[in-house]
Amino acid sequence: MFSATVYNLPKLLGGQYMLTAVLAETVDTVVYAATQKDLRREVVVETLRPERMTDPHKVQFFLETARAQTGMGGKFVATVLELLYAEDTWHIARERIQGEPMDELLASGERGSAATFCELMLTLIRTCIRQDMQGVASAPFFLQNAHFMGLGFRLDNLALAGPRDPGSSGRDIRNAAHEILSMVDPATPRAEDMRVILRNILNTTRWVQLTPLDVYAEFVRLQLLINRA
Repeated sequence: MFSATVYNLPKLLGGQYMLTAVLAETVDTVVYAATQKDLRREVVVETLRPERMTDPHKVQFFLETARAQTGMGGKFVATVLELLYAEDTWHIARERIQGEPMDELLASGERGSAATFCELMLTLIRTCIRQDMQGVASAPFFLQNAHFMGLGFRLDNLALAGPRDPGSSGRDIRNAAHEILSMVDPATPRAEDMRVILRNILNTTRWVQLTPLDVYAEFVRLQLLINRA
């Protein structure tokens, strides 16, 4: 358990963001559900705890993370809307993705088709390749960070300050493969092909040397087979 949250809710921040609920906490930050007043849209606001403002390293990490996330937002990844200074500390306002998190859907007993998980893996690997190209560090990916949008996926913005670890993409792809493997509905077209690829990703004897581009090509081929089914 962490200390008391930064603000009593509801709270209007900077005359623009109405904070309504706490979504997550760490020792350094609090993440709030909020509504952007002028546009009347749901957003997420991450706040650096005011007591961390006395630590220049914490402040620098928070600000550099905001810049990294700004550069990574887009078609597949949640967009940063604003870096805001208010109430004696810094805040990052991001879009709030409306799709259901995949971990919640699967926890309800649902299973996903090979086509659905193939699309998720392609989205994740595209994001990993972009992070590799830009040298952007990132927090580990899990299914809770993927939101199903009906026709595709959007991912939480996991970019962080600092240099990218060369093993980050492999870590995220393996995390996803491990979580998805038992969730593939065997009755869906090409389900066993999907599971073969996922098992191969987790089999370090053969796939450990493959790059994200190699794995991406495997899922592109699978997607073509699924589309022909």
